[in-house]
Amino acid sequence: MRIKATLMAAAFALAPATAWADEYAIDPAHTLVMFQLDHLGFAKSIGWFGDVTGTITYRADDVTASSVTASIAAASVNTNHDHRDGWIKSDKVLNAAVNPAITFASTGIEQTSEQSGKIMGELTMNGQTLPITLDATFNALGENPISKKQTLGISATATLTRSDWGVSAFVGPLGDEVTVRIELEAIKVEG
Repeated sequence: MRIKATLMAAAFALAPATAWADEYAIDPAHTLVMFQLDHLGFAKSIGWFGDVTGTITYRADDVTASSVTASIAAASVNTNHDHRDGWIKSDKVLNAAVNPAITFASTGIEQTSEQSGKIMGELTMNGQTLPITLDATFNALGENPISKKQTLGISATATLTRSDWGVSAFVGPLGDEVTVRIELEAIKVEG
């Protein structure tokens, strides 16, 4: 047993430290996925999803080797209008009873500058999976001064055509193009 422990310690000591990825859990208390679309040409309707979970596997030495998976509870939609929220959750729009989760799984990351990049992935919504690219800003990585936990902060945006995912109710009076904005904090998983 002692030889095995010594060999493991030697392997860790000889392996490059930069080859390790850290796992971060998305912090639902500090993460929002917001969206907006045209409302009858008068203004933008704005809403958000508050129940977001997932994991980021992050490689500081090579961000392109990182990955993201996330799940949004479709029923957590909030547009500050109960009747509209119920309609969005219904089978007319997201069909949250049948498709309770909107999911994202990255397929690649491209770093475009020290603090920005593109996160390519597959978005599953309303039972349909299509590719999407998020324009991301890597805000910060460090110890959160309040929680004292290692925290990763990311902002991201994307534009999608909702009818591509079969969410086509009232396309015309309501915009088909949806702007998505994500503000995300993730906490390093210890152990």
